[in-house]
Amino acid sequence: MGEKRKHPRMAVRDMSIDVSDGMRCCSGIVQDISEAGLCLADMTSRFGKHIEVYTVVATSGRRSFKFRVRPKWEEAIGLNKRMGVEIKEPSGAWLEYVQSLGIQNATPAS
Repeated sequence: MGEKRKHPRMAVRDMSIDVSDGMRCCSGIVQDISEAGLCLADMTSRFGKHIEVYTVVATSGRRSFKFRVRPKWEEAIGLNKRMGVEIKEPSGAWLEYVQSLGIQNATPAS
């Protein structure tokens, strides 16, 4: 059964995150991105139980992006977890960033 995604995902390196549920904060990394979502990883499994909206600051090099996100799925991995989140209102700067990565990572058709 294939995934049903509106936007293709791209793996990223060296992107860190700080996530807040309004009361507590947690840090982690970003595994992959799309125009409308992120896969967050290396977060403590106890963070953010039953929260509907988080604030995320994603940083890559000197660029940072702030989002309000809604969790779509979670996967526990030992004491950590991964979480897929939907960006509620992606900024123009984020869309440009993702599109620039798509051009850099594009492979020629054979």
